[in-house]
Amino acid sequence: MKLLIVEDEHHVRERIAEGIDWPSFGIEVAHAVGSGREAWTIVQKERIDIVLTDIRMPEMGGLELAKHVKRDFPHVKIILLTGHDDFEYAREGIEHGVLKYLVKPADNDEIVAAVLEAKELREREAAERHSIALLERQWKEHLPHLKGLFYKSWLQGRYAGWEIERRAHDLQVACLGRKLLPVALDMDPIPEGNERFRVSDRALVLFALYTMARDVLESEACAVVQDDDGVTAAVFMAAPEESDETLHARMNHAIDELLATVRMVLRLTASAGIGPVAADAQQLPRAYRMSRMALQERIVLGNDMAIPYRDTNPEEAGWVLLADLEKELELAIETGGPAGRRELVQRIMEAGFATDKPLADAKELLLRMVCQLARIVHAKGWTLRETLKGDYEAFAGFGSLLAKEQIAAWLQRMADRIGDTIAERRKSGTQLTIGEVERFIQERLHEEELSLYLAAESMYVNYSYLSRTFKEVTGQSFSDYVLRLRMEKAKELLGQGMKVYDAAERVGYRHVNYFSKSFQKYWGIKPSGMFRQPAP
Repeated sequence: MKLLIVEDEHHVRERIAEGIDWPSFGIEVAHAVGSGREAWTIVQKERIDIVLTDIRMPEMGGLELAKHVKRDFPHVKIILLTGHDDFEYAREGIEHGVLKYLVKPADNDEIVAAVLEAKELREREAAERHSIALLERQWKEHLPHLKGLFYKSWLQGRYAGWEIERRAHDLQVACLGRKLLPVALDMDPIPEGNERFRVSDRALVLFALYTMARDVLESEACAVVQDDDGVTAAVFMAAPEESDETLHARMNHAIDELLATVRMVLRLTASAGIGPVAADAQQLPRAYRMSRMALQERIVLGNDMAIPYRDTNPEEAGWVLLADLEKELELAIETGGPAGRRELVQRIMEAGFATDKPLADAKELLLRMVCQLARIVHAKGWTLRETLKGDYEAFAGFGSLLAKEQIAAWLQRMADRIGDTIAERRKSGTQLTIGEVERFIQERLHEEELSLYLAAESMYVNYSYLSRTFKEVTGQSFSDYVLRLRMEKAKELLGQGMKVYDAAERVGYRHVNYFSKSFQKYWGIKPSGMFRQPAP
């Protein structure tokens, strides 16, 4: 739930934005600004749920802001905060859809209570608008499209094994634990001089083939999708106990019926490429590639045919497993720790360097690991030499590794070095950002309008992220940090003999009385009593 705070008195604005632990109430302070015009710009650009605004402000007051918000964003809840206890303000505010009317000085508890009331109302209205029944209906309507995207991405090898299981479960696709037989279907070239279709109508007849395939083939035992290039993919499924011969017989009968339907309805021909049976979900992309390869054989064998794939050089399923492990290793290098990387290295060694593996396969897997590590580094725009530092020579000397234990130690060492470098640079980037904020504060300590929102805006950084990061690094909220610097600077200036009102102005206080109260509260003594002031 996003809250926008609009208050022209910066100390009040900072007190509300920084002095209340909003995240504990499920509230994110999207922005804290000093004018209604600035707030209106933000509401138009970002999703805001609640606006807490003062009434009297320069350029655009709170009531005018409420009028605009009510007109264009009626779901936004508005709370007015003002020092004028006037019935007319309240009445006009109600006309503009204002939820609450708080009279200054409203304490933090009052403000929190009002915002939470607005949050509850906003959530209740959203729930009513998006009721469970409506969501279920929309989900059912959208489910066929989502299933199609799932099958297409699966066939193209875009998912790791765990992703296939999770998405299949979420989309209620009964494909896990079943045999899978992919078939690629394509329209044969449209002959020149055809009376019904031109050569340029290829996209149209491809879509016609897809719709007919859905009518003839699609069922609980067969999924049909259209690939990115227009080829129709059909995945026949069978229980583990069903024999491959029975599955092929069922598939052949269905494909024959489809090709006959195409000839009868379109008076054109289509061909099919039949892949091998995939024993599990992770082997399906490979089997589908083979069905596409079989389809290409029509150049030699002719059109209007169902062509099975002839496997003359079978690919081992172990490489499919290693592809998944590589993805997990990359994730562990990017975000994990040494323990997670060690466990993955062990799994890679067990899968790829087993004692029964040929020497040529072991060498190829080592090259594959070298390429993957280099790709992770180069994708960030870094060089291997600057990333690996003292380990670069060991990386480049991978060809001298002879034993399985050496390879495992080498892979662990390189993964840890790259992972540590990523973590170090991510941390230094955070420190650099906080350093920029500290310079921003020092340069503008004399300005009254000094806020974390302005700092975030000038640095093109998210306000909530910067607020959280600043507190984690410095141990103080932005407003407490600024207050400390201002009080220390004021103490220093007064010690040099500067007049109170000049010192107040130098540290960003427009009103001397407010400065004196803040100084006394911070140091326990009035500024005029801490140091002897020079005679006027």
